[in-house]
Amino acid sequence: MKRWLFALAALLAPLYAAAQAQYPSRPIKLVVPFPPGGSTDVVARLLANKLAESLGQPVVIENRPGAGAALGTEVVAKAPPDGYTLLITALPSIVTAPLTNPNVRYEPLRDFTHIAMIGSFPNALVVRADSQLHSVAELVAYAKENPGKLSYGSAGPGSAGHLTGELLRERAGIDIVHIPYKGAAPAFADLLAGQIAADFDGVINAVNQARAGRIRLLAVSSAQRLPQHPDLATIEETVKGVSGDSWFGLAGPAALPAAITQRLEAQTLRALDAADVRRRLEDTGMTITALRGPAFVEFIGADIRKWTPVITSAKLVQGN
Repeated sequence: MKRWLFALAALLAPLYAAAQAQYPSRPIKLVVPFPPGGSTDVVARLLANKLAESLGQPVVIENRPGAGAALGTEVVAKAPPDGYTLLITALPSIVTAPLTNPNVRYEPLRDFTHIAMIGSFPNALVVRADSQLHSVAELVAYAKENPGKLSYGSAGPGSAGHLTGELLRERAGIDIVHIPYKGAAPAFADLLAGQIAADFDGVINAVNQARAGRIRLLAVSSAQRLPQHPDLATIEETVKGVSGDSWFGLAGPAALPAAITQRLEAQTLRALDAADVRRRLEDTGMTITALRGPAFVEFIGADIRKWTPVITSAKLVQGN
């Protein structure tokens, strides 16, 4: 029996190697674990278009939101490691969801091949264009005078926006109410509808919406002002200790063959070097990082260590 299995493996090995060499020979699915319209979706579509051009096969976006981005992320963790199911990763799905939700059924470093980091960006604290609040100082003053009455939205429990809001609540000593949503887009829709007073959104979407006159940007969560938007204040300028970037990356299931991983890494970095992509991302406040796989894994490990005490302090672990 063992001899038969070894013989079969020997026969199949050349076919498997040939399949890798011909990769990709059919469309690739790129899972976005958030609803359409948010910052992650914008980045995914930019990257998908460029990868489709360079790889010669369609790269099809599949939005799979739910469970704080864990639902779509788990789909990729359990997919065959053949390069035809990939994932746009972000801080909520890879770092905070496993830390806050005991029911998450994947391990962020063990269950994925982290191909490349795309870039990072701060969150933006935004209100409606007709809001009475014009600055972080005014928001803090209002919250102190009206404890429990100011609500803010985020893309979901444990999202980057939620963590930023918790830092603001703790460091400013204010009583504000978190309203979680299933993605950035529905939170933004409720902000425009007047259902929440403020929202923490990715700076990519926030800048575009502010330019359209729909919202007012109060500040960003970066440690320093953004070079692209030097007139936009940081939260740090009013409330110390409230900073932290979110980020995007490309990943596949664990055990992705090296040849496929290397090709995807090279084409992702090439896409990020394209002038139109770079201009589109940097104009919105994103910093293109373009880390290769091993360095990206180190970055993720450091981010897990950074946010763990924040989540513990704010008691964000579900069921606690």
